[in-house]
Amino acid sequence: MNAARSVPEPAVFLWLINLDDPALDTLAPCLSTEEQARAARYRGHALQRGYRRARAALRHILAHHTGQPPASLALAEGPLGKPVLQQHALHFNLSHSGALALVAVACVPVGIDLEQARPDVDAAALAPLVCHPAERAALAALPPGQRQQHFLQLWTHKEAYSKLLGTGLHKDPSLLAFGPPQGPAPVTDAQDAGCTAWVYPLYPADGYAASLCLAKQGARPVWMRFRAWHAAVLQSGQALA
Repeated sequence: MNAARSVPEPAVFLWLINLDDPALDTLAPCLSTEEQARAARYRGHALQRGYRRARAALRHILAHHTGQPPASLALAEGPLGKPVLQQHALHFNLSHSGALALVAVACVPVGIDLEQARPDVDAAALAPLVCHPAERAALAALPPGQRQQHFLQLWTHKEAYSKLLGTGLHKDPSLLAFGPPQGPAPVTDAQDAGCTAWVYPLYPADGYAASLCLAKQGARPVWMRFRAWHAAVLQSGQALA
C-alpha cells in the first residue's frame, strides 16, 4: 500500500513595512481616486500619510505576487468591509499601527492584526468587556507587569479572527477564547460550534503585538516568512522584484 501523500502546508507571506520611510511617498501615484479620497478624510496629516503609504505598499506587494501593475489592481471590499482582490484567487489582509504595517498574502483566507502597545490602555478595565472568562482568569493570575502585553496579544488574536471572517466589530470578542497566546492556538467561538480557525502570534518589533489567523490549522506550523521591504530601492510605479 502506498503511503498517503502529505498535503503541503499553505504559504503565508508576511511583509513588514516601515511607515516612517519617506520613500513610500514616491509610490502614491499607484493609488486609486477612491483611495486618495479616503486618505483625505482622515483627520491630521500623519494619519493621512500613514494610510497612503500603507495602501501604496500593499499595492506593490500584491503586484509582486500577481505580476500585475500596482495601479491596475482592482481592490474592493466585501459586504462587511474585508478587502478583496478582484479577478484573482489570492487572499490578503492589511493592518497598521504606529510606525508599522503588516501585510499577509496567501492562497487561503487570512486575517491579520498589528497593534502598538499603549501605556494608556487599561487592561484590567477592558478585560471584562472583551475577554472570555477563562482569559480574564489567566490575566488576573499574571504579575501586573505582564498583563498589558498578554492582553494586547489576546486582542490581536480576536481582531485577526474577526478580520479573517470579515465581521469586524459585529463579532462579540468576549465570546471568543484561545489557548495560551504565546503559541499557535485553536479558536473557540461560542457562536460557531464548527469553528476550525487557528491563530499564530507574531512578534514584528519591540513594543508591538500581532497575530495571524487562518481558517484551519493545516500542517503545523504554518510556514511564514517575514520580509522587510525598503521602498527606496523602487522607482515610482515599479513592482517589487
